[in-house]
Amino acid sequence: MTKEMIKVTDQNGVEREAEVVLCFEKDNKNFIIYTFNETDEKGMIILYSSMVRTENGENVFEKITPEDWTMVKNVMNSIVKEGNE
Repeated sequence: MTKEMIKVTDQNGVEREAEVVLCFEKDNKNFIIYTFNETDEKGMIILYSSMVRTENGENVFEKITPEDWTMVKNVMNSIVKEGNE
C-alpha cells in the first residue's frame, strides 16, 4: 500500500513532507490528519490536524475552530485506538 505524502509549509515558510493519515468531510468542511512520523516522550506517533479549504486551486490549511475541535479529537482518538489493537 502506497502512503500518500503531502508538503506542509509552516508559519516560517519551512516546507516539510508529511504522511496523510486521513482526510474527511463533516458539515461541509474538509479536514486532514497527518504526521511527520515524530514520536512523543511515550513513543506515540504525533498527529496533526487542520481544516482545509481551496484557494486559487491550492489547498490551504487553517486552524480548526473550537466548535469543530472536539469532533476532530474524537476522530484522532479512534485512529490511535485502532492502531493499538
